[in-house]
Amino acid sequence: MNNTTKENLISIFCYNVDKFIYLLLKKVHLSNHKNTSVILINDFSTDDTLNEIKKFIEKYKTENIEIINNKKNMGYGFNYKLSFKYAIKYNFKKIIFLHGDGQYPPDQIKKMSLLLDKNTLVYGSRFLNFSSVRENMPTIRYFANRCLTIFINFIFRKKLTEYFSGFRGYFISDINKMNFDNLSDKWIFEQQLQFRIMNKNLKIKEFPIQTVYENQVSNIPPVRYCIDVIINAINFAFINKN
Repeated sequence: MNNTTKENLISIFCYNVDKFIYLLLKKVHLSNHKNTSVILINDFSTDDTLNEIKKFIEKYKTENIEIINNKKNMGYGFNYKLSFKYAIKYNFKKIIFLHGDGQYPPDQIKKMSLLLDKNTLVYGSRFLNFSSVRENMPTIRYFANRCLTIFINFIFRKKLTEYFSGFRGYFISDINKMNFDNLSDKWIFEQQLQFRIMNKNLKIKEFPIQTVYENQVSNIPPVRYCIDVIINAINFAFINKN
């Protein structure tokens, strides 16, 4: 990947997603996102993920794609920080995150990028497309999401429809002003960062996306994650407001 300043950086986290990553990259490629670069963070996958990525690059001869191979499994928050530091180093204006399992829509990247011109954080909300979420989201995930969202909205006095979509974009100059390095290296990083953005009264924008659950397997321990969300929400709302 060259060092030319670009509008958007797409960061795709990959951990044992060999069944999904080739098709996801094809969708990104066919969406023809101009002035955009892609980093693929292979978080020490033990399946055929890396070979599938290389197969795609070889076939489509795509430019502006870089693979970052972690020497051990570093975790979700660590990869977020790595992505931000990469974007800052190479002077990207915006960064957009996708999951390597294909759960989120590459054809909405352009819309997200446009919304980021006026917002610090933009994400695709499944709950703004209510019929899709009720039809496709597993029941336990639906109720966990709703309960936690109501709780977070109450203590932060917000009216967002959800807090747990992984399809997110950030305006880099705003993120660069935050001390994100002191946040967790694990899954809770995403929520900690959003709580910090809310405490600073920076702009957040949601837009509707389809809900997709097929054969994806989550690596998040659900009970532990819910507890961590509650503890961190209380901490950032009432104690650690910086």
